[in-house]
Amino acid sequence: MSYDPRAPRKASFAEARRAFIEGTYRPGDYLDRFLETIIAREGIVRAFATLDQSGARAAAAASDARYRARAPLSPMDGLPIAFKDIFEVEGLPTTWGIAERGHVAWRDAAIVHALRKGGAVIVGKTTLPELGFGQPPATSNPWDAERSAGGSSSGSAAAVGAGFIPAAIGTQGKGSLTRPASFCGAYAFKPGHGTIHRGGDGGGQETNTHVGVLAHRLEDAWEVARYLSENPGPHPGHRGLGGSMAPPAPQMPKTLVRMTRAGWPATDEAARKAFDEVCAGLALIGVVIEEAEDVAPVAALAAGLDQAAHALDVISDYESRWPLLMYLETEKSAPTGAYSSRVVERGLARDKWSRAEYEDALAFRDDWRTKLAACRADSRFIVSPSATGAAPQGTNDTGSSVYQWGSSLAGNPVASLPLMAINGLPLGLELQGFIGEDAALMAAARALDEAFAAGRF
Repeated sequence: MSYDPRAPRKASFAEARRAFIEGTYRPGDYLDRFLETIIAREGIVRAFATLDQSGARAAAAASDARYRARAPLSPMDGLPIAFKDIFEVEGLPTTWGIAERGHVAWRDAAIVHALRKGGAVIVGKTTLPELGFGQPPATSNPWDAERSAGGSSSGSAAAVGAGFIPAAIGTQGKGSLTRPASFCGAYAFKPGHGTIHRGGDGGGQETNTHVGVLAHRLEDAWEVARYLSENPGPHPGHRGLGGSMAPPAPQMPKTLVRMTRAGWPATDEAARKAFDEVCAGLALIGVVIEEAEDVAPVAALAAGLDQAAHALDVISDYESRWPLLMYLETEKSAPTGAYSSRVVERGLARDKWSRAEYEDALAFRDDWRTKLAACRADSRFIVSPSATGAAPQGTNDTGSSVYQWGSSLAGNPVASLPLMAINGLPLGLELQGFIGEDAALMAAARALDEAFAAGRF
């Protein structure tokens, strides 16, 4: 298969939902379309840790009945969706990428519960590397089976990119959502940190991990995220997404600032060319394209990206020590073979940071967020590639997260749009917004996406 960003867009779930309401299409038929694709290709892509066809069919049948009765439960009623296998789904195993350590959940994670109550159709659980950072899963890229799907939201990105489901839930601590979306040809929306409840996801990296949505269309990504920010609400102590439940109206950005300094040396020539061409095309339709070095506050931010990467490492490592160290110390003292040596070594190394170093990293993050806020201007956004190139060869390499360092640390909203291709493989365009301004980011992302689809650049 060859990825063509100019190919007709996949239909959105919002369009299917309108047909459900009109009675011209049924949620059961909609699900069947996806299950047929899963049956045909899952043996190659291997996106699912657990596939629940019977449960999905039962949920779709119940959704059929509600639409016939003109009583859908919510805008999510009838939506086929899957969850990264860190989220508890009642009756299904939760493995965190280690099947031997899996347990059948007796409850739903907060967001799973909200979607189930809203009538969503839970198709299954998607793959990830061991504990999110160890040995990658056998999941392959939907556009080239010899390449990686990325990580750690490997299966969620692959499932959406392969057309198995219209939307999936993933998480990002460093680059785990937007990077695999780039490799797999999916849209991704990483809302601001804490805007979506994390209860039932296994914990760890409490102040760092984001819940996000991968989807066939930006509109669906917004509606799922906005629904979840309302039901069950944001993570305790945080504020949720603002704006309407409907996707924000497209609003073309006035200025895009290229922030590529840290990642450009590692970015391959084809990816550089593709990104340069997109920026040149946007300039031709009136968007002002600036370099980070020419915009003083953005230049100050770009200059600190290496330090931001270090702070991100310290925070993510320090906050994931429990229960991680407990698992791995037990494995090291009494090996069971359930864990790879890769995950044991990398996991135990996370105990190297002191409390003082952690608090220094938190202080750096506070300063980093202040610097990011200083970059705000009327309809200005930060732009970069979503990855340093197309998906890596093989499944052992999930790619570089260099283009996610700053936004993962700050917790600001990000969207990745699959608007580029390199030799028939996808590459995303990453758009960064500002903390608390998720709706403005989505409006800008939708405007870029629609202009591209219309052939304006």
